[in-house]
Amino acid sequence: MIKDLRVHGVAGPDKEFYATLSGFGLGNHYFHEVIDEDGVLRHRFFCGGNEYIVGPDGVSHTGNGGSFCPYMFGVDEPVEDLVKPDVVNRLVLFGARHDPVPGIRLTRNTSGSESFKDVFLRGHTVYNYYFSIQFLTRISLKKQQEKILRVLGKSLKRFPLELDGDDSKIAEELNAQWSELGAAFFLLKLVNRSHREFYVKFRELYSRSHVLGEEEQIILQNLAERLEIDPYSRERIKIDIMFRDNENRRVIDEYRSVLAEIWRGDEIRFDQSAKISRLRTLALRKGIPDNFLNALDEKLLGNKRIVATEVPEYLVEARGVLETILLQTRRIGARLERVDLIRLLKTKLSALENRDSVFDRILIEVGKECDEFSTRTEDPAILEEFGNIITYFDRFDTVYNVVNRMAFHEEEKLSLERARSLLANRRIFEEIQDGLFHELFLDPILKNPYLPGTGRKKIQALSSGLKKIATGDLALQDLVISLGTLTRDEKEYRIVKAAMDRWLKKFGRSLRGEDEENAFVGDVKKMLTSKGFVRSGMPDAFLRKALDDLKMERVYVSKVLPGAVKEKNPWIREEFIRSSGLDLIRVEELEREFQAQYRLEDEAMDRIRKRDK
Repeated sequence: MIKDLRVHGVAGPDKEFYATLSGFGLGNHYFHEVIDEDGVLRHRFFCGGNEYIVGPDGVSHTGNGGSFCPYMFGVDEPVEDLVKPDVVNRLVLFGARHDPVPGIRLTRNTSGSESFKDVFLRGHTVYNYYFSIQFLTRISLKKQQEKILRVLGKSLKRFPLELDGDDSKIAEELNAQWSELGAAFFLLKLVNRSHREFYVKFRELYSRSHVLGEEEQIILQNLAERLEIDPYSRERIKIDIMFRDNENRRVIDEYRSVLAEIWRGDEIRFDQSAKISRLRTLALRKGIPDNFLNALDEKLLGNKRIVATEVPEYLVEARGVLETILLQTRRIGARLERVDLIRLLKTKLSALENRDSVFDRILIEVGKECDEFSTRTEDPAILEEFGNIITYFDRFDTVYNVVNRMAFHEEEKLSLERARSLLANRRIFEEIQDGLFHELFLDPILKNPYLPGTGRKKIQALSSGLKKIATGDLALQDLVISLGTLTRDEKEYRIVKAAMDRWLKKFGRSLRGEDEENAFVGDVKKMLTSKGFVRSGMPDAFLRKALDDLKMERVYVSKVLPGAVKEKNPWIREEFIRSSGLDLIRVEELEREFQAQYRLEDEAMDRIRKRDK
């Protein structure tokens, strides 16, 4: 018995299609023909009154069905889907219209067409599906769509799709649903071959160590240029691969679950705000782009405010300084003094640390008032004064973002151009007050419990280096080189540690004694240097640290963590973190894996992360 009929072909220079017809009695079924229109070939697929035509520029369709693809950055995701962790695919039914009330409205107008550019821009950047059903009974198109949505909608939005998956499994595993409606299920998969080649290469390089060094970046840049892939598509692919990595996925899923909890309420609790800040710090270290997290914030946070018994002092301070300097005492000629600027910069830092958008809203409100005052009095001076403050805030944002990415993102390198910018901005902030640059940008990072060890070394090297450059004892180029060396060392440490971990797990190897450990370290070094993953001159002590950290992680997961959870004792955990030298972020990654493996409630983990006061 024939279960499926398949056609695989090419459309255009870098697009291809896979058409699959599943059903019963397909032995003599014909569903495909090639149309030649003045030398232009088009592929026509037909089944039960439904039709698809795939040409060199796009696809057109008539009949029932719709399209679906995995959600990825750049694919519009309704909030209703965003807050459901099991919804992984975007589903669009032909003829569907989104109305505020009652929601989705189905119409009889199901015909349409899409260019390949729109298919891979609005949908998944690599592959997208279209489908139709040959109905058993004759009913209107609108009724057919209503039945498809009711019977198949939930499953299609939750079916796990894979880039290189077998399309026949989709029809086979959903057979119970579509066979309730019709005798045959048609599936059309459109693939952008250039994007797929770039996607596969990016995934291969990223899977090695989760860090893309200069060599890997050059490989990807050259490949993207050869394949003529635009920057936006590259960014979408990068984010998608990072999102689908298991470790990153856990962080993003937890982040999204917190946002979903906030979305269901009216306000943001302080504990939720703190958890968001912690997860964003972890995401930054893993290289998860801010624009991905910002897109989630925009959809789920909206204009919700943090619950507070009173307005935070820093916001009162900000509004008071701004309104006093710019508006209330304008008639007596008040001007921005150095002490006022320092107070404003510190309130901006407090707002950033608390992820409080109210500070920005105050700026907008005051700016609007300044504009109205200037228009009414025909005096531009107040707007110039406000612009002067905004310039300092822009400088603040520039330094804050560069320094934080250096501290928390292992692969981040400081270019000579950014180093010059930091040096110039340091000079400006130091002119306001001695030590202000360190107080605003370096002290808060060094006090952050989630700062990784290499990040601390970078910030300390940056602080020392900028001071020496100011006194003429160090060249800017030397500072850039020393920071680059720390970045390289961190990358190689992660490569070595990941290789050791995989090797030990793969072979179930247990190292007994110093001799076996030394032999293991030697084998790893030989293997990695032969493949060019690390320097041949890497010190053995460097590899030993990676092995010692792995051993310490295993001790934590197998002994310390279970004991702390069982005894509900946060001191056990805290003492281990202090004595082991492991980064707090890595400890929490291990805890998330442990929690998922043993299906523990959040409350059990919260008990060991908080001391009873």
